[in-house]
Amino acid sequence: MPSFFQIVANTPLWVWPLMVFVLWLGLQGLRPRVIPVWRLAILPIVGLTTSLSGIAQSVDPARAATGWALALLAFLPLGWAFGQGRPVRLRPEDGRLEVAGGWFALGFGVSIFAVRYAMGVLFSVLPALRAEPLWIHLSGAVGGMVAGIGIGWLASLLRRARRSTEVAPCA
Repeated sequence: MPSFFQIVANTPLWVWPLMVFVLWLGLQGLRPRVIPVWRLAILPIVGLTTSLSGIAQSVDPARAATGWALALLAFLPLGWAFGQGRPVRLRPEDGRLEVAGGWFALGFGVSIFAVRYAMGVLFSVLPALRAEPLWIHLSGAVGGMVAGIGIGWLASLLRRARRSTEVAPCA
């Protein structure tokens, strides 16, 4: 089993700027801000993209996709619930969003990074796991969990933002 130092030393160099970017995005989410809709979608898109690339790189993509789809459906409600606690409002004058600060983006981004990093290390240390049916399902499911939480969170915020501009009917 390699030591922590060996793992870090053998990590590809492109991983570290990616980690800095994820931390930067997460720290931006701690403060209230006005942003375009596409910017709110960055981390959920990163989660979806990395999970789909994990399926494509799998030894058995059909098996990985099954685990992915089941986990996606199971974790969408959790992401939706995370999105319910964050105040958001659509600004009709320019279409941008007023979003309150919160910890979700930082936690979600670091989670995506940590899970992908850990799986990369695991599969490089024990490459035979890539062909084990249980690990194929589990690695797909981890990606589906990340995608489900991210998509659910984004959908919840966008729905609430859209509803924030709806005018209540006069009584």
